[in-house]
Amino acid sequence: AGPPKKVYKNIEDGSRFLLKEHKLIDWDTWMLKVIQLYETSLVRHGFMLVGPTLCGKTEIAQILTTCMTNDGNPHHSVIMNPKAITDSQMYGVKDPISEEWTPGVFASIWQKWNNRSIKKTTWIICDGPVDAIWIENLNTVLDD
Repeated sequence: AGPPKKVYKNIEDGSRFLLKEHKLIDWDTWMLKVIQLYETSLVRHGFMLVGPTLCGKTEIAQILTTCMTNDGNPHHSVIMNPKAITDSQMYGVKDPISEEWTPGVFASIWQKWNNRSIKKTTWIICDGPVDAIWIENLNTVLDD
């Protein structure tokens, strides 16, 4: 037998309540993904949900953030599609003549919501097809 399973009663009970409220089916494997996302969010500041279209990635994130908010840990999600804009629009660009920096959408969202005076956790969700280039650029941004 493996090590004992960690139980997150508030997250599990709250998620099950939200599943019922949203008229979703309470599958053990789906609930496991909610718990895995929760555990990952405790130790990482950037992570990915990867899977085929309509497998529940967005719903898992929404159920979890709502559950945490309802449990007294306010969460907010800002959703963007990184494939809908260019790299320069996403991250920002430096003007070659004036050398002035123009922040991109991601940088602007980060600046607005990464503020300790805001008493909630913000998830910046890049919802769209995975692309090796923007993922690598995002990893660089998160590492800095």
